[in-house]
Amino acid sequence: MQSPTAPLMPFNPMTSHLALELEWLRALLEVRIREMQAAGLLPGASEVAPGTVIYPQEVEARLQADAARPRDPTPQEVEAKSKLAAVEQKRQKFYASHNTFDSTTPLAFLKQQYRLNDAQYLLLLLVVAPAFDPSFARLYAFVHNHFERDYPTLSLYIEIFSTPNSNKAYLERLIAPGSILISEGLIELRTISSILPPNVQPLCLPMRIQSFIGGIDMIDSSLSAYTELRTRASLKTPTMLTEKQHHEWYSRIEKIRAISKSGRALPLCYITGPAGAGKRRFAQEVAALLNRELLCVDIKAIQSTFESFSYGIGVASREAMLHNAVLCLYGWENLILPTTAEDANFHAQISALHLNVCRVLDSILAYHPQTILVTCQNSVSFAPVLETRNIEAFRLTMPDHHTSLKLWECALPESRRDAQCDIQAYSENFHLTPGQISEAVRVAAYASEPDPQIHSEHIIAAVKQQMRHRLSEHATLLEKKYRWEDLIVPKDVEVQLHEIVYRYQYRAKVLSDWGLGDRFGHDIGLSALFDGPPGTGKSMCASLIANEIGIDIYQVDLSRVMSKYVGETEKNLAQIFNEAENAQAMLLFDEADSLFGQRTNVKNSNDKYANLEVNYLLQRIERFPGVAILTTNFPAGIDEAFARRLSLRVSFPKPSKSERARLWQSMLRSSKLPKGRIDYRELATEFEISGGYIKNAILRAAFIAASTNGIVDQDTLYQAARIEMKSMGMLVSHNDEDPE
Repeated sequence: MQSPTAPLMPFNPMTSHLALELEWLRALLEVRIREMQAAGLLPGASEVAPGTVIYPQEVEARLQADAARPRDPTPQEVEAKSKLAAVEQKRQKFYASHNTFDSTTPLAFLKQQYRLNDAQYLLLLLVVAPAFDPSFARLYAFVHNHFERDYPTLSLYIEIFSTPNSNKAYLERLIAPGSILISEGLIELRTISSILPPNVQPLCLPMRIQSFIGGIDMIDSSLSAYTELRTRASLKTPTMLTEKQHHEWYSRIEKIRAISKSGRALPLCYITGPAGAGKRRFAQEVAALLNRELLCVDIKAIQSTFESFSYGIGVASREAMLHNAVLCLYGWENLILPTTAEDANFHAQISALHLNVCRVLDSILAYHPQTILVTCQNSVSFAPVLETRNIEAFRLTMPDHHTSLKLWECALPESRRDAQCDIQAYSENFHLTPGQISEAVRVAAYASEPDPQIHSEHIIAAVKQQMRHRLSEHATLLEKKYRWEDLIVPKDVEVQLHEIVYRYQYRAKVLSDWGLGDRFGHDIGLSALFDGPPGTGKSMCASLIANEIGIDIYQVDLSRVMSKYVGETEKNLAQIFNEAENAQAMLLFDEADSLFGQRTNVKNSNDKYANLEVNYLLQRIERFPGVAILTTNFPAGIDEAFARRLSLRVSFPKPSKSERARLWQSMLRSSKLPKGRIDYRELATEFEISGGYIKNAILRAAFIAASTNGIVDQDTLYQAARIEMKSMGMLVSHNDEDPE
């Protein structure tokens, strides 16, 4: 048998190694074919029309195959074995000169990565050969004794390479479901006939493996849209953590390093934290520790892209191995949803999904000494639970004041700041993750062009734009138009409102600089209950506070949050709090007693689930590191245990006469408004209404005046105020009635 004279894939820079392996396989095949011909198991060169009939001498030879019949080797056998010895000498010299392999020697790299034994590697090579040298297909057809069966099969492999001492049972398992060659997608078993056993069905080389062996650098097209390859060369910036987290992280790194050196199976790393906290950045550090790149794949996209989740994870795992990378599955929070529901069916569905995903991860890790990393954006999803590996969990938190200042200094060097840039103020006022800081600087730099210095107003705009997230699904962004001079409330209420602002502005100083965060936690949130009659300014004050501390305020639409389906309300609340934490936004729950009211005695299933919603809210509002304000017109309806867990409680009384007069005067302050004679104290005396109703009355009066081409005066305001009181079902005094 002569090798083809045409060059093997001349465009491929790694043909020398591939050609050597195919030359070795050809020599093995030639030796075995010559032996089979001499034994009568295959037609000789002089036979007429081989591949169409089964000769009687072949039947006789197979019937006598177990009998020991010593014979002298034929000249063809001697020549073939001489060729094989020469090729094996070249192979030994090649492998002796290499300790490790990379993509320039793809076949050896695959053997090393997957720790293939000799039998597995030889079967893989048998499948690889026809993809790069068509003459192998003709050899396979000759051994099969049929010109249409020009493909590799397990029976062909056993026929050619097994010996009387071979473990036939093991060889049959080489293509069994779960075997490494099949489960890792190195070869594929195609079914051409349902009545034939698997060992005679064709074995094919997946296109992705053919591309890899052919030297094509790519990411599998089924994954490329939601996959990112992070190389060790890109790991330049140092990690920035709080002192406590820095010690915790690197103690875990040393633990993983020790396990890796011992040769034991590495744990699965589970990293949680808010968006932009650097979860994949820290996953990359673990990969670099293992001398590997990091392949990041969206786990939710795998579930939606592939019909079989198990197959999709297998494709992602194979892609990581081909790139000498550690697989990082991100978006775990979108796959394994949080739940506190006790409903058996709902909980069973979540548990079944979690169990299935963990079983798939177990099956992937069964073949690899390396690890898989999983990242999750919230801390309430079910963490992975595996049978084959331990779990190493690490929770990233928001950076403290000192760490935030370092991040701003690194992202925004002094040479790039304009005169108004104050990174000290940014670190104190903007509670951002490292990723959010980097993104804000990038966007601001583009907005500041062509000026090489970055403008402060663009930094602030970029931060605020970044903070607006998916909250609009369940909440409405409110306009922040109120200032302290618009505030007309009792002095004690004003003092409490200032306290809320101070708690936000000086939390870095109190928790970090003064060390109280080490005792009480650095993620202490700020929650307040505003109670009082309608129209007393509760929502207005919430908007004023948001404006003062410089964050967006979202009013939660409870009609879009509450659901009749078990567990849906909790899921909606979880999304709201997660997104508010990511967006650094204030949450306003207006008329909160409708959702967060008193828990009831459990008399039926509705009571049980209503209590679950309140309990869940209690847990989330305590863990929420941002600002949440709840308002209620009926403070007695708020669950007392819930109210106790809030940071502050501010009661808004009905305005006094003097406060009502100031409200009338303040709201009628516009110089463009055509006004007549107005006695504000008289209006305050006659109408004991709160600010919200005063605003409505002024708007009524303005439209009445506009329709009659008149002005807003005492009579118009009297008329509008009486209509407003009647429309709200409020009593109108005798003096307010129209004269007969």
